Amino acid sequence: MSLIDLLKKTTPKYQTIIPSTGKKIWFRPFIVKEEKMLLIAQETGKENEIFKTIVQIINECFDGIGDASTLPLFDLEYLFIKLRSKSVMETVNPILECPETKQNVKLTINLEDIEVKKFDNHKTKIIISDELFIQMKYPSISLFIEHEVENMQLIDFYDLAISCIDYIETKDSRIEAESTSKEELREFVDNMTKIQFDELIKFFATMPRIEHIVKYKTNDGVERSILLKGIKDFFG
Repeated sequence: MSLIDLLKKTTPKYQTIIPSTGKKIWFRPFIVKEEKMLLIAQETGKENEIFKTIVQIINECFDGIGDASTLPLFDLEYLFIKLRSKSVMETVNPILECPETKQNVKLTINLEDIEVKKFDNHKTKIIISDELFIQMKYPSISLFIEHEVENMQLIDFYDLAISCIDYIETKDSRIEAESTSKEELREFVDNMTKIQFDELIKFFATMPRIEHIVKYKTNDGVERSILLKGIKDFFG
């Protein structure tokens, strides 16, 4: 038996779930070469490069995940947080600026406490009228990378909304978005009223997301709290 095979026999396995589906999956901690990949991506300071590397690492560490680039962003962030917790340690200490005092504060976060926040008013099926519905799908991380979220403009959001239409349904038919041209979908959205388009926007605004409130104390002795969103806040 090779040295690598001997080492692999000692690698622990853990179980978690994919938040969007509830499916149980197994994973192993990331190894040294994968941690080096992540450090190199972080040194670039580019969010897209970091997400590309996270996708690659999750593909390697999780069993039965399929292609991680097709996962919704909140799934990917949740899985990476669980992976980071078991690969390094359960707590992290990001340094963030207090929005009120502008003081740099060292936070303490237990990654095992992080869950996906879901909103009661979130709907994936958009009712346009009594006879017309739009079924939306969550944007995958590959879409966020493609649209460069850090610099997203209104027109990019419009294109993202079109990309997230799964199918359009009437009482008599169902039109799959993947079998419809982008031009026809764009024309369909262009002819919506503002109220109808606002329902599409609400889908994105109420999507499940990684959020966590952390309490801290500033130099003036006041206890405050801050809302962290996404893995960039947790590992800043």
